[in-house]
Amino acid sequence: MEIQRVSPIRFNIKAVETETRDGWQVALSYGHHQGPFLIDLSHRRKWDLQSSNLARYRPFGISIPDKPGQSVFRNGIIINRMSRTQCYVWDLAAGKVRAPQSPSYTEITDGHALLAVTGPSALAVMERVTNLDLASPSLSPPCLIQGPILHVACQIVLLSRSKSEATVLFSFPRGYGQSVADALLHSGRDIGLVPGGESQLKL
Repeated sequence: MEIQRVSPIRFNIKAVETETRDGWQVALSYGHHQGPFLIDLSHRRKWDLQSSNLARYRPFGISIPDKPGQSVFRNGIIINRMSRTQCYVWDLAAGKVRAPQSPSYTEITDGHALLAVTGPSALAVMERVTNLDLASPSLSPPCLIQGPILHVACQIVLLSRSKSEATVLFSFPRGYGQSVADALLHSGRDIGLVPGGESQLKL
């Protein structure tokens, strides 16, 4: 019997399109909206890779960035260099890759929430919940910023940014999931922030 897995985040509207994947009930769409969207990606697989020699690892055939704060996004995989000895790997390829087998990888999917704010006015939403300047010209997407959102320590990836829209992903311990999601939706309500499904994820 397949294990039923539950996201730490529940939106107060019903998805109009869903899919069951690896024991998760995944929302694909909540209907037609313009956005910006808050998307729950907590079901996407995540790993913590630690080693004194990260250069010898190539997760899913991708070279790990050289310096902390750097990210690489390729074939649906995000690799975030956290420090000299640690990086995080997020699978946005919807389960199309096989899990790493090395003991240096620790899967943290169930322990960490993963949210995305994407679409028009996404950066305006983020300005209300963090003092980090995600619009700074010094940031070149994709890149990693470690800092607080709503006073919760997060690993934040500015995945893309243009004049009209952006995609920001952030991961944090799952115990804060519902509170962070509720506060984000409240903060961005007047500029149109609504729950979104995977089909609204702009990669």
